[in-house]
Amino acid sequence: SILSGNAYTLELLRGSDRQCIELMRMSREAYVRLCMHFRHRLWLNDSRYVSVEEKMAMFLTIIGHNERYVVIKRRFQHSSQTIHKYFHEVLAAMMTFAREMIVPSTFDPNPDSHGAHKSLRRIFKGAVGALDGTLVHAIIPASQQTVYRGRGKGKCYQNVLGICDFNMIFTFVYAGWERVAHDSRVLTEVLAEPSNNFPFPPPGKYYLCDAAYTNTRGFMAPYRNVRYWLGDFSRRRAMTKEEKFNHAHAKLRNVIERAYGVLKARFPILDKMDPYPFNVQRNVVIACFAVNNFIRKEKINDELFVQYE
Repeated sequence: SILSGNAYTLELLRGSDRQCIELMRMSREAYVRLCMHFRHRLWLNDSRYVSVEEKMAMFLTIIGHNERYVVIKRRFQHSSQTIHKYFHEVLAAMMTFAREMIVPSTFDPNPDSHGAHKSLRRIFKGAVGALDGTLVHAIIPASQQTVYRGRGKGKCYQNVLGICDFNMIFTFVYAGWERVAHDSRVLTEVLAEPSNNFPFPPPGKYYLCDAAYTNTRGFMAPYRNVRYWLGDFSRRRAMTKEEKFNHAHAKLRNVIERAYGVLKARFPILDKMDPYPFNVQRNVVIACFAVNNFIRKEKINDELFVQYE
């Protein structure tokens, strides 16, 4: 290419917003603010030949398009060793960044947010967020694949537990569990380990969760054996009081489904992970959550959040 990695990065910074969105899965404003944030916190510094902006561009291109090092090597005109070095440098900084971006809720049931369903939030007055698990593709050694494999002989997955508020900001994320673990078991194990710092709701507050979890203090699940999923009500409206409750519950809890939708649409690597060591795969997942939260918290106009909102 006629453009060096530095020239290519400058083109991203000065080019169209659409180019930045397509190549790095975020607007130019979000990209610039993200780089400035890492500079200000001194988590990343310019190297002799590679700027913070170029390091971040390489990292975001990898997780935003699931690109191999060889593709990034050709695009940015660095050696594979250099790409590997700066990918892991940015990933390590992302772990510090995640501790700043993924923080527990204030447990205010009516935060100053533009989230939808304000009338439903008045009904579920103690609700402070929604909790659910999701699956992320994982590359696992053959000897350990049994517990990570999906149904049949399909892909392997890691199980991720997340909590988000009603503004689609994740307030807790725990990644790395095997696929075969049931959602309720993952939650039980996370609660049992104090070092996980699970943000347990205070008395009178609770997270909305689906029927895979137990209806107990701090967690409100729907009625079992009663229609619940939103699609179940598309042809026939709720009739009984239990169905009406479940329908309202599903509409409000749906915020976490939409939050996961934004996350996976932005970062295709979550659907087709590269063959990194498993601890690196887990950290990549956490980094994706942190970047997604940053875009939302900074109130940057983002087409994916608009689409899912």
